[in-house]
Amino acid sequence: MSRIQILTIGVDKVTLKAAEALCLRWMEDSRPRLVVTPNAEIGYAAYKNPDLAAVLNQADLAIPDGAGIVLASKVLGDPVPGKVAGVDLATCLLAALSQRGGRIYLLGARPEVVSEAARRVAKQYPGLTIAGFRDGYFGQEEESKVVAEIRAANVDALFVGLGAPRQEFWLSQHLADLNAKVSLGIGGTLDIWAGAAPRAPKWMVKANLEWLFRIVKLGRYSRSLPPLIKFVLLVIAQRLKGRQ
Repeated sequence: MSRIQILTIGVDKVTLKAAEALCLRWMEDSRPRLVVTPNAEIGYAAYKNPDLAAVLNQADLAIPDGAGIVLASKVLGDPVPGKVAGVDLATCLLAALSQRGGRIYLLGARPEVVSEAARRVAKQYPGLTIAGFRDGYFGQEEESKVVAEIRAANVDALFVGLGAPRQEFWLSQHLADLNAKVSLGIGGTLDIWAGAAPRAPKWMVKANLEWLFRIVKLGRYSRSLPPLIKFVLLVIAQRLKGRQ
């Protein structure tokens, strides 16, 4: 597995199938692993925040989660095989762990959302054990309790949807104490699993337009468009600099 450098972060050149196989293999050993899902917004945020870049670069796997990352890799002349969405990787792992009789924990989203996500996941994947779930609305004074609860659950996979960059910093800080074999930052995936937020139509996903669906559907024009534009311009500058 090789990694391409995009601005200040490395992104692994993996397919969805390879990423899934890697995660499942890691679940067979004792060292905790961290999976991050950088997209263009996260890439720009990491460019502005060296601490976030350090966390992403220390992850065991950084999948190319977004059309902006795929485009950037092409501009830089070292393309990734394609987009690997965090929601797709997480869902594939649910199916694989269901067949194995695996254990998972869900952390994040609103209380009613994470509980509904747990209910639906348990129904769809009866071979899974939902060892626990917890909403993402907890303060620093509760962190030790949350970590202890996850540690006691002894899970194969921990899915954390606290939003970027909170989930990345949180996982990096507590990874060694969580007793989870593979921990993944999954953003808004819990909302999708719970049916609280729609995913883009399949044709938009296939056309790498899922980012546009999210911006329009959520009305995130002022929040998401400027970082995306700046990210593209910075990548072009990186390419031009590399040619000098």
